[in-house]
Amino acid sequence: MINIFNSPIEPSSLDEFADGKSAADEKQQIFDANRRKPKVTYNADGRKIVDGVIEQKVTSNALWSTAITRGVANEWREEATGTRMQKAKRYLNRARYDAQVFVHRYSTPLLIAANLSLIVMFLYICRVFPFS
Repeated sequence: MINIFNSPIEPSSLDEFADGKSAADEKQQIFDANRRKPKVTYNADGRKIVDGVIEQKVTSNALWSTAITRGVANEWREEATGTRMQKAKRYLNRARYDAQVFVHRYSTPLLIAANLSLIVMFLYICRVFPFS
């Protein structure tokens, strides 16, 4: 790459390539200093005032209702739109959850039935219990 720095020129003679400042450059501002910031003050009771207007405090019930409705709306949107893989993943997650609920709900009767069948099979193999 050839440029002015690769040539055998004295650094003191490089001033001829530099631009001088003009009067137009001095008037141009890089950053806008007249940017308006909102004036924020606080009352003695802690209420926030922005530009002379009291900011309304939102109740916790309103915040919870908006959070819940947004969550439900996002869930419905995901269910309505989605690829086959996303739908299959949702189906598998639901099936897995249903299987877990079934096992938790009926675990005791299932274990009793499995143990009884194993005991009967053991007795049949050992010929202790008379089967016809």
